[in-house]
Amino acid sequence: MRRLAYLALMAGTLTFAACSNNPSKDRNNDGEVSAGEHLDHAHDQMDETAHQAYHEAEDNYNKAKAELDAAIKKGDKNAEEAARKALADAEAAWEKTKANLKEAGDKVEEGFNDAVDATKDAAKKTSDAIENTAEKAGDKIESGAQKVGDAAKDAADKAKEKANQLKKSLQ
Repeated sequence: MRRLAYLALMAGTLTFAACSNNPSKDRNNDGEVSAGEHLDHAHDQMDETAHQAYHEAEDNYNKAKAELDAAIKKGDKNAEEAARKALADAEAAWEKTKANLKEAGDKVEEGFNDAVDATKDAAKKTSDAIENTAEKAGDKIESGAQKVGDAAKDAADKAKEKANQLKKSLQ
């Protein structure tokens, strides 16, 4: 049971460390580490930790089974009883580890899906903001052009009026 708690603690620690540290390698060599690269790095760390935990639990089970077989061959009833208990504990820990890894995998998948959805939402919001800004800029340009056109028309009308006044005064 202590091993299982230690395993869960280590998995949590590695997950935290993977999420708060820059990955050791920029995967696309563009000089920047993107959110996707952070996500990939966290996934790699989780995968490595999960494999280690699984294999450690499996090795402990196999060792306990070998100890039981050795105790049976010796005919030592006390050692056999202790080995059976150790085997049962190792098997329970192994099964618990498999169940925890499956649950962690499901949660990681859910987290990745949430990250993808959040990225899509952010991209949509950015697109909408750019479109809105472009529309506002277009409206302002159109409004400015209208004002310039109106000012030019007013200036032309005033010039025409002055020309007519000058023409009348010359007659």
